Amino acid sequence: MGRGDSPVNDQMQIRHEPASLRQVPPAEVRALVEAGRTGRLVLYLGAGVSMSSPACGPRGNAVADRLRPYVAELLGVDLAELREPDLERLAARVEQEAVERLDQLKVRAAAAWGFHDMNPNYGHEMVALLLREGLATVVSANWDCGVENGGLSIGVSIKGVSGSSDRLNLPTSDVPIYKVHGCAKRPRTLVLTRGEVNEPRNWAQTEVKRGLTAGIVAFVGLGTLGTYVSEPVQELAELWTEGTSTVVIVDPDGPSAAWHEALGDQAHTVSVMSEADKFLDDLVRGSALEALSRAAEEARRVHAHEANPWSEAIVKGCVALRAAFANSHGDAVLRWWRDGVKLGEGGRQFIFERAGQVSLMCVAQLGATDGDAFVVNGTDGNLTVRSDRRYFEIACTPGAHRTDVERDARARIDKRRRDGRYATGVPIAVSVHGADGAFPAPSAPVDIATGDLAMSDIAAAALDGVSVFRAEDTMNGVLIA
Repeated sequence: MGRGDSPVNDQMQIRHEPASLRQVPPAEVRALVEAGRTGRLVLYLGAGVSMSSPACGPRGNAVADRLRPYVAELLGVDLAELREPDLERLAARVEQEAVERLDQLKVRAAAAWGFHDMNPNYGHEMVALLLREGLATVVSANWDCGVENGGLSIGVSIKGVSGSSDRLNLPTSDVPIYKVHGCAKRPRTLVLTRGEVNEPRNWAQTEVKRGLTAGIVAFVGLGTLGTYVSEPVQELAELWTEGTSTVVIVDPDGPSAAWHEALGDQAHTVSVMSEADKFLDDLVRGSALEALSRAAEEARRVHAHEANPWSEAIVKGCVALRAAFANSHGDAVLRWWRDGVKLGEGGRQFIFERAGQVSLMCVAQLGATDGDAFVVNGTDGNLTVRSDRRYFEIACTPGAHRTDVERDARARIDKRRRDGRYATGVPIAVSVHGADGAFPAPSAPVDIATGDLAMSDIAAAALDGVSVFRAEDTMNGVLIA
């Protein structure tokens, strides 16, 4: 489902429309970008993340109300006798009166809403992007698979971890999301009662603390009471601020009374008043802006040392790229930069690493030699970047042979062609980083629309108009010598 569909749920909410890179995120979000870049950001997701369209997760006690007749059936009582106001207390009654049937309630609870096949909303997709790029560790109090499903559209396998054994058995290519209240795909892991809360939170705390030093935990969409199980806010605050970690509370209405009680006067100073979708949009956009800025900074550093036409072209190209992206969304820029990259290990950074910077600088240098400006079109994963002579794509599979990387890049380009992403007859240049093997010698772009293809160009540009360039050659002047 594309952005243009703008689905509306029964609360008349429409899908979040992201801001362009022209809009600089607020200072408090920029601080979180830096924490993410350095591996020190944890996002703790509450029910508010799953409520916006098209996910339309349940509000208030909707799940409890849907399960109430079934609980009456399990206990053999009249529906009118069930006066427990929420699912936590309904489940506690089952635990007290028919503990052997609590697992049956969990199975029914997992299917009570569209948790398993939830249509991901904008926030879910942004969390998936942040996980893929290694910019956040994510803990979720939600049963639903919105984030996991959001990962499917960007080619990343995100797996819910609901216990220490799940983490041990996680393939290296998968990215974990720590689900402290269980996952709808595995009903027996669901946390329904107060007595079940502490153990899963403790194992998740242990997992996250392994990589978190002097970090930031941002609670997003977590109210005083969760949709399914109430969160002991005082306990959470103490748990996540152990050592030197810092808490940030993201809520459109500011910190709740429970947060004020837990944090005292600090509650307002750590508050980000924002809807979950907007906050995650700001975070991804801020990450894209920071990565572009750092790549340009590296280009200027190289030019300061080299002072050659080829190094000057990198700087000019980076400036032109940033200007061309001004009207684009942060997630679209990040996806164009990253979608053609396979790093093997899930959650490994690229855009802030040397490989990501040099790959972008290759595009910048080639584009600068073509003319003065880039043209950027499209949204989501459909963004295209071109000069007046060719389109540009980025591919990276460290340690793979050039022919294998090129094959994968061509498959992606073929799909984008079938989807109508490129103008007919315009060549495509692919910036390839970290590949083994010999590359064709750089050559002028080929105009396949007019058949302007000399035999001497075949080594550098195939008959389909796709040319591959070793990104590392950007740094020695080979590409435009």
